[in-house]
Amino acid sequence: MKRGEIWWADLGAHRPREQTGRRPVVVWQSDALTSVLQSVLVVPLTTNMERARLAGTALIAATDIGPASDSVALAFQMRAIPKAALDTFVRALTEAELTELELATDEALGRLDPEP
Repeated sequence: MKRGEIWWADLGAHRPREQTGRRPVVVWQSDALTSVLQSVLVVPLTTNMERARLAGTALIAATDIGPASDSVALAFQMRAIPKAALDTFVRALTEAELTELELATDEALGRLDPEP
């Protein structure tokens, strides 16, 4: 698993207002950390396109290899999960998607003010 790859993952039991259950996520920590840690920092995806209006989000396009539907990466819900929770590789993000998710992460972490 590498930074910028989409994987299917089990995010655990239902918690209000959080993405949970089995869903696609983007691996978002450095490859160096991934190689030595038992956990991995991920950004969950949702098909709820209403979320795209929020700061700290990035659009991820549907492709023939996945995800099956256009999705929104929720950088503001970034979290660490066990590596064992990742089960199926989907694809790597495109350069444009990586750039957009970098911006969304900066907004979510307060390093950049969201555009109005």
